[in-house]
Amino acid sequence: MKGILAIWGGLASVFWCGAATAAELPLPASGPPPVPQTMFYQSRTLGGQWDTWLYYHQGVYYLYILAGPGGAWNGIGMATSPDGVRWTDRGLVLRKAEGVTWLGTGSTWKSPYYEKDKKFFLNFSEWRGVGQTIFFAESTDLLHWTRLGKEFEFRQDARWYKPKGRWDCIYTIPRSEGGLYGYWTADPRRGPGVGFGQTADGVRWEALQPPDFLDGAPHGECGAVERIGEKYYMMLGAGAMKTLVADRPQGPFHPAKKNLVLLSGGTYFSRFFPTPHGLLVNHHSISRDRGVFFAPLKKAIVDPEGTLRLVWWEGNEKLKKHPVLTRAAPAAAPGIAMLQEPFGTACPLVLEAKIRLAASPAEPPAGLYLEHAAGTGTAILVGPNGVTQFGAIQANGTAFKATDRVDRQVAFGRTADFRLLLDPKNSLLEFYLNDHLIQCYSLPQPPTGRIGLIGGENTVASLNAWRSED
Repeated sequence: MKGILAIWGGLASVFWCGAATAAELPLPASGPPPVPQTMFYQSRTLGGQWDTWLYYHQGVYYLYILAGPGGAWNGIGMATSPDGVRWTDRGLVLRKAEGVTWLGTGSTWKSPYYEKDKKFFLNFSEWRGVGQTIFFAESTDLLHWTRLGKEFEFRQDARWYKPKGRWDCIYTIPRSEGGLYGYWTADPRRGPGVGFGQTADGVRWEALQPPDFLDGAPHGECGAVERIGEKYYMMLGAGAMKTLVADRPQGPFHPAKKNLVLLSGGTYFSRFFPTPHGLLVNHHSISRDRGVFFAPLKKAIVDPEGTLRLVWWEGNEKLKKHPVLTRAAPAAAPGIAMLQEPFGTACPLVLEAKIRLAASPAEPPAGLYLEHAAGTGTAILVGPNGVTQFGAIQANGTAFKATDRVDRQVAFGRTADFRLLLDPKNSLLEFYLNDHLIQCYSLPQPPTGRIGLIGGENTVASLNAWRSED
Protein backbone atom coordinates (compact mmCIF):
# COMPACT_ATOMS: atom_id res chain seq x y z
CA MET A 1 0.00 0.00 0.00
CA LYS A 2 1.09 3.57 -0.49
CA GLY A 3 3.43 4.90 2.17
CA ILE A 4 6.58 6.95 2.57
CA LEU A 5 9.66 4.83 2.11
CA ALA A 6 13.14 5.90 1.05
CA ILE A 7 14.55 3.10 -1.08
CA TRP A 8 17.29 3.24 -3.66
CA GLY A 9 16.28 4.51 -7.08
CA GLY A 10 16.70 3.36 -10.64
CA LEU A 11 14.82 0.57 -12.36
CA ALA A 12 16.42 -2.12 -14.49
CA SER A 13 14.10 -3.68 -17.04
CA VAL A 14 14.40 -7.45 -17.36
CA PHE A 15 12.62 -9.60 -19.93
CA TRP A 16 12.74 -13.28 -20.80
CA CYS A 17 11.54 -15.85 -23.32
CA GLY A 18 10.82 -19.54 -23.35
CA ALA A 19 8.16 -21.92 -22.11
CA ALA A 20 7.08 -21.65 -18.48
CA THR A 21 6.91 -25.03 -16.77
CA ALA A 22 7.50 -26.25 -13.27
CA ALA A 23 10.72 -27.93 -14.38
CA GLU A 24 12.18 -25.10 -16.46
CA LEU A 25 11.25 -21.46 -15.93
CA PRO A 26 12.55 -18.59 -18.09
CA LEU A 27 15.53 -16.56 -16.92
CA PRO A 28 16.57 -13.01 -17.84
CA ALA A 29 17.81 -12.81 -21.44
CA SER A 30 21.07 -11.03 -20.63
CA GLY A 31 23.59 -10.86 -17.83
CA PRO A 32 24.60 -13.60 -15.40
CA PRO A 33 21.88 -15.98 -14.17
CA PRO A 34 20.26 -14.67 -10.98
CA VAL A 35 21.40 -16.39 -7.80
CA PRO A 36 18.49 -17.75 -5.71
CA GLN A 37 18.05 -16.07 -2.32
CA THR A 38 16.66 -17.55 0.88
CA MET A 39 15.19 -16.30 4.16
CA PHE A 40 14.71 -12.55 3.54
CA TYR A 41 14.36 -11.96 -0.21
CA GLN A 42 15.07 -8.64 -1.93
CA SER A 43 15.09 -8.15 -5.69
CA ARG A 44 18.36 -6.86 -7.15
CA THR A 45 16.77 -5.57 -10.37
CA LEU A 46 13.61 -3.65 -9.44
CA GLY A 47 15.05 -0.52 -7.86
CA GLY A 48 13.07 -1.01 -4.66
CA GLN A 49 10.08 -3.05 -3.48
CA TRP A 50 7.07 -2.83 -1.17
CA ASP A 51 3.96 -5.05 -1.00
CA THR A 52 3.99 -8.68 -2.13
CA TRP A 53 1.47 -11.36 -3.00
CA LEU A 54 1.74 -14.93 -4.27
CA TYR A 55 0.09 -17.58 -6.38
CA TYR A 56 0.84 -21.31 -6.45
CA HIS A 57 0.38 -23.35 -9.62
CA GLN A 58 1.69 -26.73 -10.78
CA GLY A 59 4.58 -26.92 -8.33
CA VAL A 60 5.78 -23.32 -8.71
CA TYR A 61 5.46 -20.45 -6.23
CA TYR A 62 4.93 -17.13 -8.06
CA LEU A 63 5.86 -14.06 -6.03
CA TYR A 64 4.59 -10.65 -7.24
CA ILE A 65 6.21 -7.46 -5.96
CA LEU A 66 5.13 -3.83 -6.08
CA ALA A 67 8.32 -2.35 -7.52
CA GLY A 68 10.19 0.91 -7.88
CA PRO A 69 11.39 3.73 -5.64
CA GLY A 70 9.38 4.17 -2.45
CA GLY A 71 6.33 6.37 -2.92
CA ALA A 72 6.71 6.25 -6.72
CA TRP A 73 6.10 2.60 -7.51
CA ASN A 74 6.14 2.12 -11.23
CA GLY A 75 5.75 -1.57 -11.92
CA ILE A 76 5.13 -5.10 -10.72
CA GLY A 77 8.08 -7.45 -10.48
CA MET A 78 8.31 -11.17 -9.96
CA ALA A 79 10.34 -13.95 -8.41
CA THR A 80 9.66 -17.68 -8.60
CA SER A 81 10.51 -20.64 -6.40
CA PRO A 82 10.19 -24.42 -6.61
CA ASP A 83 9.72 -24.72 -2.85
CA GLY A 84 8.66 -21.34 -1.36
CA VAL A 85 12.13 -20.90 0.17
CA ARG A 86 14.66 -20.34 -2.64
CA TRP A 87 13.65 -17.33 -4.77
CA THR A 88 14.93 -16.44 -8.25
CA ASP A 89 14.49 -12.89 -9.54
CA ARG A 90 12.46 -12.70 -12.80
CA GLY A 91 12.46 -8.93 -13.22
CA LEU A 92 9.57 -6.67 -14.22
CA VAL A 93 6.31 -8.09 -15.60
CA LEU A 94 4.08 -5.00 -15.75
CA ARG A 95 4.71 -1.24 -15.95
CA LYS A 96 2.52 1.68 -14.96
CA ALA A 97 0.70 3.39 -17.83
CA GLU A 98 1.81 6.69 -19.36
CA GLY A 99 0.84 9.64 -17.20
CA VAL A 100 0.20 7.57 -14.07
CA THR A 101 1.63 9.05 -10.86
CA TRP A 102 2.14 5.72 -9.10
CA LEU A 103 1.05 2.12 -9.21
CA GLY A 104 -0.72 0.33 -6.37
CA THR A 105 -0.63 -3.25 -5.21
CA GLY A 106 -3.03 -6.10 -6.01
CA SER A 107 -3.38 -9.87 -6.04
CA THR A 108 -3.74 -12.75 -8.50
CA TRP A 109 -6.58 -15.24 -8.93
CA LYS A 110 -7.78 -17.95 -11.28
CA SER A 111 -10.62 -17.17 -13.68
CA PRO A 112 -13.99 -18.56 -12.48
CA TYR A 113 -14.15 -20.08 -15.98
CA TYR A 114 -10.61 -21.43 -15.92
CA GLU A 115 -11.54 -24.84 -17.28
CA LYS A 116 -12.67 -23.08 -20.47
CA ASP A 117 -10.46 -19.99 -20.80
CA LYS A 118 -7.27 -21.11 -18.92
CA LYS A 119 -6.78 -17.54 -17.68
CA PHE A 120 -5.42 -15.91 -14.56
CA PHE A 121 -6.21 -12.34 -13.56
CA LEU A 122 -4.17 -9.74 -11.72
CA ASN A 123 -5.49 -6.48 -10.30
CA PHE A 124 -3.55 -3.31 -9.59
CA SER A 125 -4.44 0.32 -8.99
CA GLU A 126 -3.20 3.45 -10.73
CA TRP A 127 -3.28 6.98 -9.38
CA ARG A 128 -4.25 9.20 -12.32
CA GLY A 129 -4.50 12.92 -11.66
CA VAL A 130 -6.57 13.30 -8.51
CA GLY A 131 -8.00 9.81 -8.21
CA GLN A 132 -7.21 6.13 -7.84
CA THR A 133 -9.04 3.28 -9.55
CA ILE A 134 -8.44 -0.41 -10.14
CA PHE A 135 -7.35 -2.06 -13.40
CA PHE A 136 -6.75 -5.64 -14.49
CA ALA A 137 -4.35 -7.78 -16.51
CA GLU A 138 -4.64 -11.35 -17.74
CA SER A 139 -2.24 -14.22 -18.33
CA THR A 140 -2.24 -17.88 -19.28
CA ASP A 141 1.15 -18.70 -17.71
CA LEU A 142 1.38 -16.34 -14.67
CA LEU A 143 4.56 -14.86 -16.18
CA HIS A 144 3.49 -12.81 -19.19
CA TRP A 145 0.71 -10.31 -18.49
CA THR A 146 -1.52 -8.29 -20.83
CA ARG A 147 -3.45 -5.25 -19.61
CA LEU A 148 -7.19 -5.39 -20.08
CA GLY A 149 -8.93 -2.38 -21.61
CA LYS A 150 -10.37 0.68 -19.94
CA GLU A 151 -13.82 -0.87 -20.17
CA PHE A 152 -12.81 -3.09 -17.24
CA GLU A 153 -11.74 -0.18 -15.02
CA PHE A 154 -13.31 -0.54 -11.57
CA ARG A 155 -14.36 2.76 -10.02
CA GLN A 156 -15.83 3.83 -6.69
CA ASP A 157 -19.58 3.53 -6.23
CA ALA A 158 -20.47 6.95 -4.80
CA ARG A 159 -23.47 5.55 -2.92
CA TRP A 160 -21.14 4.00 -0.35
CA TYR A 161 -17.59 5.19 -1.13
CA LYS A 162 -15.88 8.56 -1.50
CA PRO A 163 -15.38 9.16 -5.26
CA LYS A 164 -11.76 10.32 -4.87
CA GLY A 165 -10.80 8.11 -1.94
CA ARG A 166 -8.58 5.04 -1.68
CA TRP A 167 -9.48 2.21 -4.07
CA ASP A 168 -6.73 -0.35 -3.99
CA CYS A 169 -5.76 -4.02 -3.84
CA ILE A 170 -8.62 -6.50 -4.33
CA TYR A 171 -8.25 -9.83 -2.50
CA THR A 172 -10.70 -12.54 -3.57
CA ILE A 173 -12.45 -15.53 -2.01
CA PRO A 174 -14.95 -17.94 -3.61
CA ARG A 175 -18.61 -16.94 -3.55
CA SER A 176 -21.01 -19.77 -2.66
CA GLU A 177 -23.25 -19.07 -5.66
CA GLY A 178 -20.30 -18.91 -8.08
CA GLY A 179 -17.83 -16.19 -8.96
CA LEU A 180 -15.87 -14.32 -6.33
CA TYR A 181 -16.23 -11.94 -3.44
CA GLY A 182 -13.56 -9.27 -3.07
CA TYR A 183 -12.21 -7.09 -0.27
CA TRP A 184 -9.95 -4.09 -0.79
CA THR A 185 -8.68 -0.87 0.76
CA ALA A 186 -11.21 1.93 0.32
CA ASP A 187 -12.63 5.13 1.80
CA PRO A 188 -16.23 4.23 2.69
CA ARG A 189 -18.60 7.00 3.70
CA ARG A 190 -18.78 5.19 7.04
CA GLY A 191 -16.70 2.64 8.93
CA PRO A 192 -13.14 1.31 8.55
CA GLY A 193 -11.32 1.51 5.22
CA VAL A 194 -12.55 -1.69 3.63
CA GLY A 195 -14.37 -2.09 0.33
CA PHE A 196 -16.49 -5.10 -0.57
CA GLY A 197 -17.87 -6.40 -3.87
CA GLN A 198 -18.44 -9.31 -6.18
CA THR A 199 -17.79 -10.58 -9.68
CA ALA A 200 -19.14 -13.40 -11.80
CA ASP A 201 -16.26 -13.57 -14.32
CA GLY A 202 -13.29 -12.28 -12.29
CA VAL A 203 -12.83 -8.95 -14.10
CA ARG A 204 -16.21 -7.19 -14.19
CA TRP A 205 -16.73 -6.01 -10.63
CA GLU A 206 -19.72 -4.70 -8.74
CA ALA A 207 -19.16 -2.71 -5.54
CA LEU A 208 -21.45 -3.60 -2.64
CA GLN A 209 -22.02 -1.91 0.69
CA PRO A 210 -18.91 -1.98 2.90
CA PRO A 211 -18.78 -4.81 5.45
CA ASP A 212 -20.20 -4.09 8.89
CA PHE A 213 -17.84 -3.69 11.84
CA LEU A 214 -18.35 -3.88 15.61
CA ASP A 215 -16.55 -3.08 18.86
CA GLY A 216 -14.36 -0.22 17.70
CA ALA A 217 -12.68 -1.87 14.74
CA PRO A 218 -9.89 0.50 13.60
CA HIS A 219 -9.60 2.28 10.29
CA GLY A 220 -6.89 0.71 8.14
CA GLU A 221 -5.81 -1.07 4.98
CA CYS A 222 -7.37 -4.43 4.14
CA GLY A 223 -4.70 -7.07 3.61
CA ALA A 224 -6.85 -10.13 3.01
CA VAL A 225 -9.87 -12.14 4.15
CA GLU A 226 -10.19 -15.93 4.21
CA ARG A 227 -12.82 -18.36 5.40
CA ILE A 228 -11.27 -20.76 7.91
CA GLY A 229 -13.73 -23.29 9.25
CA GLU A 230 -17.04 -21.50 9.68
CA LYS A 231 -15.65 -18.00 10.23
CA TYR A 232 -14.09 -15.24 8.14
CA TYR A 233 -10.75 -13.78 9.24
CA MET A 234 -9.59 -10.35 8.07
CA MET A 235 -6.04 -9.01 8.40
CA LEU A 236 -6.32 -5.22 8.67
CA GLY A 237 -3.33 -2.88 8.60
CA ALA A 238 -3.78 -0.24 11.30
CA GLY A 239 -0.33 0.64 12.60
CA ALA A 240 0.21 -3.11 12.81
CA MET A 241 -1.59 -6.03 11.18
CA LYS A 242 -4.65 -6.83 13.29
CA THR A 243 -7.16 -9.67 13.10
CA LEU A 244 -10.92 -9.18 12.79
CA VAL A 245 -13.44 -12.03 12.74
CA ALA A 246 -16.95 -12.46 11.28
CA ASP A 247 -19.55 -15.18 10.75
CA ARG A 248 -20.52 -13.97 7.26
CA PRO A 249 -18.61 -12.49 4.30
CA GLN A 250 -20.48 -9.18 4.81
CA GLY A 251 -19.64 -9.05 8.52
CA PRO A 252 -20.06 -7.76 11.07
CA PHE A 253 -16.31 -8.07 11.72
CA HIS A 254 -15.08 -7.58 15.28
CA PRO A 255 -11.54 -7.40 16.71
CA ALA A 256 -10.10 -10.76 17.77
CA LYS A 257 -10.36 -11.41 21.50
CA LYS A 258 -6.86 -12.92 21.61
CA ASN A 259 -3.69 -12.31 19.59
CA LEU A 260 -5.27 -9.16 18.12
CA VAL A 261 -1.93 -7.80 16.85
CA LEU A 262 -0.89 -10.49 14.42
CA LEU A 263 2.25 -8.74 13.15
CA SER A 264 4.25 -5.72 14.30
CA GLY A 265 7.86 -4.77 14.93
CA GLY A 266 8.99 -3.56 11.50
CA THR A 267 6.63 -5.76 9.50
CA TYR A 268 3.61 -4.80 7.47
CA PHE A 269 0.86 -5.74 5.07
CA SER A 270 0.25 -9.45 5.46
CA ARG A 271 -1.73 -11.43 2.91
CA PHE A 272 -3.20 -14.91 2.98
CA PHE A 273 -1.72 -17.35 0.48
CA PRO A 274 -3.81 -20.49 -0.16
CA THR A 275 -1.81 -23.53 -1.33
CA PRO A 276 -2.51 -27.26 -1.66
CA HIS A 277 -0.24 -27.66 1.38
CA GLY A 278 -2.28 -25.39 3.64
CA LEU A 279 -3.10 -21.75 4.16
CA LEU A 280 0.03 -19.61 4.36
CA VAL A 281 0.65 -15.92 5.11
CA ASN A 282 3.19 -13.59 3.53
CA HIS A 283 4.34 -10.11 4.49
CA HIS A 284 7.34 -7.80 4.19
CA SER A 285 9.90 -6.89 6.83
CA ILE A 286 11.64 -3.52 7.06
CA SER A 287 15.22 -3.19 8.28
CA ARG A 288 16.57 -0.35 10.39
CA ASP A 289 17.92 1.40 7.25
CA ARG A 290 14.46 1.15 5.61
CA GLY A 291 15.33 -1.74 3.32
CA VAL A 292 12.26 -3.81 2.41
CA PHE A 293 12.41 -7.61 2.25
CA PHE A 294 9.97 -10.42 1.51
CA ALA A 295 9.95 -12.40 4.75
CA PRO A 296 9.80 -16.21 5.14
CA LEU A 297 6.32 -17.65 4.67
CA LYS A 298 4.25 -18.52 7.74
CA LYS A 299 1.44 -21.01 8.22
CA ALA A 300 -1.96 -19.69 9.31
CA ILE A 301 -3.86 -21.79 11.84
CA VAL A 302 -6.93 -21.28 14.00
CA ASP A 303 -6.68 -22.77 17.49
CA PRO A 304 -9.58 -24.48 19.32
CA GLU A 305 -10.65 -21.09 20.74
CA GLY A 306 -11.01 -19.65 17.24
CA THR A 307 -7.85 -17.51 17.48
CA LEU A 308 -5.87 -16.88 14.30
CA ARG A 309 -2.16 -17.56 14.77
CA LEU A 310 0.98 -17.57 12.64
CA VAL A 311 3.22 -20.60 13.08
CA TRP A 312 6.32 -22.14 11.55
CA TRP A 313 5.71 -23.46 8.04
CA GLU A 314 7.25 -26.89 7.58
CA GLY A 315 8.43 -25.87 4.08
CA ASN A 316 10.95 -23.58 5.79
CA GLU A 317 12.85 -26.64 7.00
CA LYS A 318 14.68 -26.27 3.68
CA LEU A 319 16.40 -23.24 5.21
CA LYS A 320 18.49 -25.69 7.24
CA LYS A 321 21.08 -26.31 4.55
CA HIS A 322 24.50 -26.64 6.22
CA PRO A 323 24.84 -27.82 9.87
CA VAL A 324 27.11 -25.69 12.04
CA LEU A 325 28.91 -26.85 15.17
CA THR A 326 27.53 -25.14 18.31
CA ARG A 327 29.05 -25.37 21.78
CA ALA A 328 28.44 -23.13 24.77
CA ALA A 329 31.37 -22.00 26.86
CA PRO A 330 30.95 -21.54 30.62
CA ALA A 331 29.32 -18.22 31.42
CA ALA A 332 32.05 -15.58 31.33
CA ALA A 333 29.63 -12.93 32.62
CA PRO A 334 26.75 -13.30 35.06
CA GLY A 335 24.05 -15.26 33.29
CA ILE A 336 25.50 -15.14 29.72
CA ALA A 337 27.31 -18.08 28.14
CA MET A 338 28.73 -17.24 24.72
CA LEU A 339 28.71 -19.89 22.03
CA GLN A 340 32.30 -20.83 21.23
CA GLU A 341 31.93 -20.68 17.44
CA PRO A 342 31.13 -17.24 15.96
CA PHE A 343 28.65 -17.65 13.11
CA GLY A 344 29.90 -14.73 11.03
CA THR A 345 27.82 -12.23 9.10
CA ALA A 346 27.92 -13.56 5.54
CA CYS A 347 25.04 -16.01 5.60
CA PRO A 348 21.53 -16.37 7.08
CA LEU A 349 21.37 -18.63 10.13
CA VAL A 350 18.82 -20.93 11.77
CA LEU A 351 19.37 -21.62 15.48
CA GLU A 352 17.21 -24.03 17.50
CA ALA A 353 17.19 -25.34 21.07
CA LYS A 354 14.99 -26.16 24.03
CA ILE A 355 14.77 -23.34 26.55
CA ARG A 356 13.77 -23.49 30.21
CA LEU A 357 11.17 -20.85 31.07
CA ALA A 358 10.77 -19.08 34.37
CA ALA A 359 7.79 -20.16 36.47
CA SER A 360 7.10 -16.65 37.75
CA PRO A 361 8.22 -13.04 37.17
CA ALA A 362 10.40 -13.39 40.26
CA GLU A 363 12.72 -15.77 38.38
CA PRO A 364 15.22 -14.33 35.89
CA PRO A 365 14.25 -14.85 32.24
CA ALA A 366 16.26 -16.94 29.81
CA GLY A 367 17.01 -16.08 26.21
CA LEU A 368 19.55 -15.06 23.59
CA TYR A 369 22.25 -12.40 23.38
CA LEU A 370 23.18 -11.08 19.92
CA GLU A 371 26.42 -9.12 20.07
CA HIS A 372 26.72 -5.78 18.23
CA ALA A 373 30.11 -4.73 19.54
CA ALA A 374 32.41 -5.58 22.43
CA GLY A 375 30.37 -5.20 25.58
CA THR A 376 26.94 -4.59 24.08
CA GLY A 377 24.18 -6.32 22.13
CA THR A 378 20.47 -7.11 21.78
CA ALA A 379 18.69 -9.46 24.19
CA ILE A 380 15.70 -11.70 23.49
CA LEU A 381 14.34 -12.48 26.97
CA VAL A 382 11.63 -15.12 27.40
CA GLY A 383 9.59 -14.94 30.59
CA PRO A 384 6.73 -17.00 32.05
CA ASN A 385 4.14 -18.19 29.49
CA GLY A 386 6.44 -17.17 26.66
CA VAL A 387 6.07 -13.42 27.14
CA THR A 388 9.09 -12.15 25.23
CA GLN A 389 10.98 -8.86 25.39
CA PHE A 390 13.52 -7.44 22.95
CA GLY A 391 16.01 -4.68 23.72
CA ALA A 392 19.55 -3.49 24.40
CA ILE A 393 21.70 -5.15 27.05
CA GLN A 394 25.29 -5.07 28.25
CA ALA A 395 27.54 -8.10 27.77
CA ASN A 396 27.67 -8.56 31.54
CA GLY A 397 23.92 -9.14 31.60
CA THR A 398 22.97 -5.74 33.04
CA ALA A 399 21.26 -2.53 31.89
CA PHE A 400 18.52 -4.22 29.83
CA LYS A 401 16.21 -1.69 28.14
CA ALA A 402 13.17 -3.24 26.48
CA THR A 403 11.99 -1.78 23.19
CA ASP A 404 9.38 -4.44 22.41
CA ARG A 405 7.22 -6.83 24.43
CA VAL A 406 5.08 -9.60 22.90
CA ASP A 407 2.51 -11.81 24.60
CA ARG A 408 0.93 -14.27 22.17
CA GLN A 409 -1.45 -15.46 24.91
CA VAL A 410 -0.40 -19.07 24.53
CA ALA A 411 0.00 -21.41 27.51
CA PHE A 412 3.66 -22.49 27.42
CA GLY A 413 5.01 -24.94 29.99
CA ARG A 414 8.32 -24.88 31.86
CA THR A 415 10.23 -25.70 28.66
CA ALA A 416 9.71 -24.66 25.06
CA ASP A 417 11.44 -25.13 21.73
CA PHE A 418 12.78 -21.89 20.34
CA ARG A 419 13.82 -21.09 16.78
CA LEU A 420 15.79 -18.04 15.66
CA LEU A 421 16.05 -17.00 12.01
CA LEU A 422 18.83 -14.43 11.64
CA ASP A 423 19.91 -12.50 8.55
CA PRO A 424 23.06 -10.76 9.85
CA LYS A 425 23.76 -8.86 6.60
CA ASN A 426 20.43 -7.07 6.84
CA SER A 427 20.02 -7.17 10.66
CA LEU A 428 16.64 -8.93 10.50
CA LEU A 429 15.41 -11.80 12.65
CA GLU A 430 12.36 -13.88 13.50
CA PHE A 431 11.83 -15.65 16.83
CA TYR A 432 9.51 -18.64 17.41
CA LEU A 433 8.45 -20.59 20.52
CA ASN A 434 6.91 -24.04 20.08
CA ASP A 435 6.48 -23.10 16.41
CA HIS A 436 4.42 -19.98 17.23
CA LEU A 437 5.77 -16.81 15.67
CA ILE A 438 6.60 -14.49 18.55
CA GLN A 439 8.03 -11.54 16.66
CA CYS A 440 9.81 -10.27 13.58
CA TYR A 441 12.46 -7.79 14.64
CA SER A 442 14.99 -5.42 13.10
CA LEU A 443 18.23 -5.16 15.04
CA PRO A 444 19.28 -1.58 15.85
CA GLN A 445 22.89 -2.26 14.81
CA PRO A 446 24.67 -4.88 12.68
CA PRO A 447 25.45 -8.10 14.59
CA THR A 448 28.99 -9.42 14.85
CA GLY A 449 27.95 -13.06 14.45
CA ARG A 450 28.61 -13.92 18.10
CA ILE A 451 25.63 -15.27 20.06
CA GLY A 452 25.23 -15.99 23.76
CA LEU A 453 22.76 -17.82 25.99
CA ILE A 454 21.21 -15.58 28.63
CA GLY A 455 20.73 -17.53 31.84
CA GLY A 456 23.84 -19.61 31.21
CA GLU A 457 24.59 -22.84 29.38
CA ASN A 458 22.21 -24.80 31.61
CA THR A 459 19.08 -22.95 30.42
CA VAL A 460 19.09 -24.60 26.99
CA ALA A 461 19.41 -28.10 25.59
CA SER A 462 19.59 -29.75 22.16
CA LEU A 463 21.26 -26.71 20.59
CA ASN A 464 21.61 -26.91 16.78
CA ALA A 465 22.41 -24.41 14.03
CA TRP A 466 22.41 -24.33 10.23
CA ARG A 467 23.49 -21.90 7.54
CA SER A 468 20.80 -21.45 4.90
CA GLU A 469 22.98 -20.46 1.92
CA ASP A 470 26.34 -21.52 0.48
